[in-house]
Parts: sequence; C-alpha cells; structure tokens
Amino acid sequence: MTCVHLQQLFQLCKENDLKIASSDLIRVVCRQCDEQEVCPSVLSEEYDALVERSTTSEATPAPTESKP
Repeated sequence: MTCVHLQQLFQLCKENDLKIASSDLIRVVCRQCDEQEVCPSVLSEEYDALVERSTTSEATPAPTESKP
C-alpha cells in the first residue's frame, strides 16, 4: 500500500487536475517512508481508476446478512 505522503501527492494532483507524464516508467519515491510507486506512463489512467476504486471500497462497509 502506498504511504500517506504519496497518497497526499496523488490527491493533490487529482484535485488540481495535474497529470504526470513520461515516455518511460514513472517512479515516485517518498524519502520519509522509503516507499515508492512505479507505473508505466501509459497506464496512468488505469492507475487512477484503481486508486479510486480502492478508496471507494475502503469507505463502503461490507454488507451484512439480515435475518428474519
């Protein structure tokens, strides 16, 4: 899982409609936590969708089974 600092960076980019592009791999390193994210630039939109889905699934509680 990405550290909180990288999550904040990704959120900042999203909120300000900033896009990071490269013709090669994109590597983002947090020196505070020694965590890194690496993704091919062509998959940046797919990565954004994945982060959005994981954020949504964490916020949504699991359904409970109701008994009559």
